[in-house]
Amino acid sequence: MKRRLLVLLSTAMLMSITARADGIISVKSSGSPAENGLYEMLITVSLNPGWYIYSSNPANDGPMPTSFEAIDIDGCELSGRLQDTEVPLRKIDPGFGTEVEYFEGKAVFRQMIKPLREGALTVKGTLFCQTCNGMECILNEYDVSFTAGDRQAAGNEDPASSEIRAGQAGPAAESGSQSLWKFLLVAFAAGLAGVVTPCVFPMIPMTVGFLMGTGGSRKSGILKGIIFGISVILIYTALGLIVAVFESTAATDALGTHWIPNLVFALLFIIFGISFLGAFEITLPGSMADKADRQADKGGYIAAFFAALAMTIVSFSCTGPFVGSILAASVMDGVALKPVLGMAVFGLAFSLPFVICSVFPAFIKKMPKSGSWLNMVKVVFAFIMLAFSMKFLYNVDAYFGLNIITRTGFISVWAALSLVLGLYLLGIFRTKHDGQSEGAGWIRICLSVACLSFAFYLASGLSGAPLKSVSGLIPPEDSPVSAMQPAPDGPTQATGSGYASIESFSTLEEAVLAAREQSKPIFISFKSHTCSVCKMMESTVLSNAEILNRIESGFIIANLYVDDKRPDAEFRTLGRRFRDYEMRQFGSASQPLYAIIDAEGNTLSGPVGSCSEEEFMAFLNP
Repeated sequence: MKRRLLVLLSTAMLMSITARADGIISVKSSGSPAENGLYEMLITVSLNPGWYIYSSNPANDGPMPTSFEAIDIDGCELSGRLQDTEVPLRKIDPGFGTEVEYFEGKAVFRQMIKPLREGALTVKGTLFCQTCNGMECILNEYDVSFTAGDRQAAGNEDPASSEIRAGQAGPAAESGSQSLWKFLLVAFAAGLAGVVTPCVFPMIPMTVGFLMGTGGSRKSGILKGIIFGISVILIYTALGLIVAVFESTAATDALGTHWIPNLVFALLFIIFGISFLGAFEITLPGSMADKADRQADKGGYIAAFFAALAMTIVSFSCTGPFVGSILAASVMDGVALKPVLGMAVFGLAFSLPFVICSVFPAFIKKMPKSGSWLNMVKVVFAFIMLAFSMKFLYNVDAYFGLNIITRTGFISVWAALSLVLGLYLLGIFRTKHDGQSEGAGWIRICLSVACLSFAFYLASGLSGAPLKSVSGLIPPEDSPVSAMQPAPDGPTQATGSGYASIESFSTLEEAVLAAREQSKPIFISFKSHTCSVCKMMESTVLSNAEILNRIESGFIIANLYVDDKRPDAEFRTLGRRFRDYEMRQFGSASQPLYAIIDAEGNTLSGPVGSCSEEEFMAFLNP
């Protein structure tokens, strides 16, 4: 009795874990009569934060669309295929190199049903879908049902198999947390960068002098400095709040993936970049700053707020690009809270020097004097903005499928900008706002060497180098992975390059026979043809020459596609068999997943999922 109870509790715990692991909270079906004598079955999929599910619209060489397959149908037939009930989100997926459609939070799909007779009708089937979170993808199969006529419409949220859905939720949550911290770190750095610009840096002593010299004790001056800093944070946070006013990931993701905001961001970056090079100056209306100045002149603690407002307005010509960059990065990620957090952290960093100098006035004397170096900083930022404008222009190009901005063209522009910036830092040429050249100091020389080295690094990409360190920013290579299809029998020698060109087996049984003959361990790769993360791993980490050589020379390779449609007597398809084995042997059903076993089936290393090159090399050499 105790043993049975323990089994039941273990099963319940496993199902609760898997419900979180694949990102799906629940799958429910419901139905009602529709027009033209049809019935409408609605399938609602609720997702955990950070996970998304692909739409039902099929795409060439893209992810697996969500679909419904009837298994037991009585008194009716399906009318058409499964359809989305709402407009899906869109984004450029670097794994597929194309635009994909997906849903976050909740997705509702519609399947129309045509009655064939009077009375009761029943539809039982399976919902096939794929969920991803940026670190892993999982194929899911859920039993859903619909009854009508003499019986009431009913729903079913039981999964087809808990083994199919199991995985590990920890890495995804940790990845999302790391991503947010990285974003906030960038926002903080942008705030500090905004301080060292010609519009802001010279105003630190003036602003601090105003706060300290409007009467009152030193304690009063310190308090005004703190109020000034808090005011700056609130002003920028309010700007982020405006962007996030929809309180919806759908709204911010639409901003990030639609061609209009991408084009707007590109034009803004180009305009600000040209402005920073000295062609013209962008300022907000002078009347706004004048009104803030008049309020600040009235004195008192409220003056600190209006001094902050005036500073924010006057410095816009220099801080605008940084603010735009943070807002662009926040909405590109599709998280509604990010604009607020990003702007708050930006305001904190931007106001920090003012607050520090208000609390410790003697620190002002130790600050570097204003000079031509400020304009040099501005020019450096100009080149960076022009470079990042290419990223937004590429998103527009990819949205329409124009193929005007190719990977080669993109890399060429970046290499040229990096080369010109390196020559500028060496003093080879100057802008009209630069002061008299006094020679390049060691800081400028170091920065120039970095820029020139980066230019040569980018140039190597023109001859086929993968450029993995910037792979997330530049257009993807034509993925060789998709060329690799599992063969019915024997090893697969795929055309292409990198991992895709290595001889492999498409079933575990074939790999085991080869491992016994050659006395080698087996490298297993669980993946699917529609897994974006799998493609990214193979085009980045697995393309490393050392890793590639280690895999090819030291292992028998088994590429087990969990969406393999070849028939299987026990599991209907080989893909189902591979998923069942992945769950039983390694306790996970996510893709990609890599493991090393011996010819007897014993696990030697792993499993590991999406990871860095260092982690993967450690996995290959336990």
